[in-house]
Amino acid sequence: MELIGQAPELTGLLCEAFICEGCVFKGKPLDNAGVVYLRFDGVWHRLVIDCGVIFWRPFSDQPSPWDIASEGWEYPHVDVGAIASVVGHRLREYRMETFSAGGSVIFYFDNDRTVTIHNENDASNFRID
Repeated sequence: MELIGQAPELTGLLCEAFICEGCVFKGKPLDNAGVVYLRFDGVWHRLVIDCGVIFWRPFSDQPSPWDIASEGWEYPHVDVGAIASVVGHRLREYRMETFSAGGSVIFYFDNDRTVTIHNENDASNFRID
């Protein structure tokens, strides 16, 4: 597995936010989790999976949606934490895996909810179980 940045120690911490940033081009959704912003214990983390590489970076501010309207690009945000009911719950663990066409990061919470960020063929999407 190729990892760039430091994978944070999140196990046992309380989830305060889980936001996925999508990508839309001229009204057509390309993915819904190209960038993932996580907040645990007051600290923001930025996660990206691309071409079989998992990138972790610290993030300093509350993320917000943005666009390049003149070129037709939009980057909407989805509050996955609220939808999945994981905000206010502790992370039991998370697992990372990569393969030739992409990778996944799977988050397991103490309320038996799972959020998977899956990247394949240059598109990242979330799934809630």
